[in-house]
Amino acid sequence: MNALDIYRRTLCSAEDGSESAWWYLGTTIATPQDHLDVIVNHVETVMVYGARSLDPADPAAGFRVPWWEIGLFRDAMTGELPQRWTNPLTGATVDAARQFEEGPSGYSIRPAADGGIEMCDAVQAFAQLKSSSLVVTDLGEKVCITQTERKLRSFPDPEGRIPDISEGKAVESKTVLQWLADKADLEGDAPSVAASGMYSFELAAPAWLGFGDMPVRFAVRGLMHKTPMQDQLNPKGWDDLRGLYPQYFEGDQIRPRWA
Repeated sequence: MNALDIYRRTLCSAEDGSESAWWYLGTTIATPQDHLDVIVNHVETVMVYGARSLDPADPAAGFRVPWWEIGLFRDAMTGELPQRWTNPLTGATVDAARQFEEGPSGYSIRPAADGGIEMCDAVQAFAQLKSSSLVVTDLGEKVCITQTERKLRSFPDPEGRIPDISEGKAVESKTVLQWLADKADLEGDAPSVAASGMYSFELAAPAWLGFGDMPVRFAVRGLMHKTPMQDQLNPKGWDDLRGLYPQYFEGDQIRPRWA
């Protein structure tokens, strides 16, 4: 059992061509200077990760991770898909973001010179990876993977569109994914093992939130949980995502269109 094997079997599977769905369930928080946190909305997304060996004859060479994501936002008070949002500090009422899609995108994981693993060849339609780090930590009965990415990117606008970097709206962002798995599961021969954890995403507050020139920290904090493609971990989220993106569901399964 090594870092490459741990990462692959916890994120997705050792089997080429396999896919796993990860639910990201979080809360968007704006923190204006000298004020308490402002809950903007709740976020429900499904990210699908695949796995494909870079060299089928040599699994130790690493693997490619194609990924794809659909998501929605919920009104923090009603729990429904939002229409408008009122800034409690400025009183500005704006159209609220409701949904977004990213992908297909991808990156590769390979052995690093220091004996660990590293990310390379990252491709994402609306973002540019600036740096990344991967740390695998032995916690006794569990193993913890911490993935940190710094990117140049922007946040979805109220129409669900993520502005391209070329539009000049991109800012520095930081994403940290931290997931855990039982060491006993990893010591077995299952190609895919259960995993769950936490995530954070930080960037500059989008202008449409109506804070004006007020200094604001902006972040999403939440939980992440791996499931099979047909597992409706969040039934309401599943139904609403299928209503927004019917083309990415097939029967009772999520089915991304990689092309």
